[in-house]
Amino acid sequence: MPELPFVAMHGLALHEPFIARVRMAWAHTARTVLTESPSTPGNPLRVSLARTVLNPADFGSPGLTPVIATCPIILAAAATALNTEPAALNAAVTDEQIQTAVETAWNLTAGVTPADLTPADGAT
Repeated sequence: MPELPFVAMHGLALHEPFIARVRMAWAHTARTVLTESPSTPGNPLRVSLARTVLNPADFGSPGLTPVIATCPIILAAAATALNTEPAALNAAVTDEQIQTAVETAWNLTAGVTPADLTPADGAT
């Protein structure tokens, strides 16, 4: 079971200040991904996600924030808050934790599978 109730995770995912922080972490990572070598495992999917992140269809939606609000790094940090109000949960999470959560979730969100990360020749 998660460290926070689902209703608290949902509240955090819809909390405007948290959405803004997460959106900036996604944008920051997207810019980095666009400078990666084309030989980076999963590069086409990673670049496709980067372009989507930098050109969202709707700035009013929470976008990919639910992916981050359910990340174990974020859940552990948010669980240290004094209560489950979205503002308190947001305050308990650092920008560094959000950035780490985004970087950790990038391949999963892009659709890069573990097979995509394994060298084709079987070398490790």
